[in-house]
Amino acid sequence: MPTSLYFDDPDEGLSPSTSHPVFVRVAADDFYYDCGDDFSPFGNDDGSDTLAALQDWYQEQAGGKPPQVMVFLRQHLSDWDLPVPEDMLSRDEAAKAQWLAQDDMHHRYLQSVCRARVAVAFGQLKIAGAIDADVQQQARLALACQQWLNQVARRQYPDWEYADQDSQRLALMHGALEHANAP
Repeated sequence: MPTSLYFDDPDEGLSPSTSHPVFVRVAADDFYYDCGDDFSPFGNDDGSDTLAALQDWYQEQAGGKPPQVMVFLRQHLSDWDLPVPEDMLSRDEAAKAQWLAQDDMHHRYLQSVCRARVAVAFGQLKIAGAIDADVQQQARLALACQQWLNQVARRQYPDWEYADQDSQRLALMHGALEHANAP
């Protein structure tokens, strides 16, 4: 685990000055630091709560072996107790659509699980300067699922004024993830 960890100052909030330099380089767009931007990793309630919990978890870890962030992610999602099957993000679109159709709340639950996975990956990058491979893979799956959810929403609500902004941000985050662990 890197020796220098970066945590937000409660008085300053999200800021490049309280973020690992690798995060600052990779996540250069302003929206990464906007606590009120629903389309940023930490600007929605799910992402904000996840980042706060991840920072607390990192601070509670004892020295010695590096913390396993995937353990945090699994526990965090378990604590939320959302009825999203664990393998949902890796299912094909037809299976996802079938599951969504079972309950009006499934869309919200799936979006929450995706946002948490993305926030954990970007949170680890923000705090430690690198993302564990398994956490990065979960974030990739989550971003792909969110792009699919964007397409579903466009069909259901063709006048959704934020559809393009959402899709563009998801693409930017995907690109940033791909550069996160590059030397």
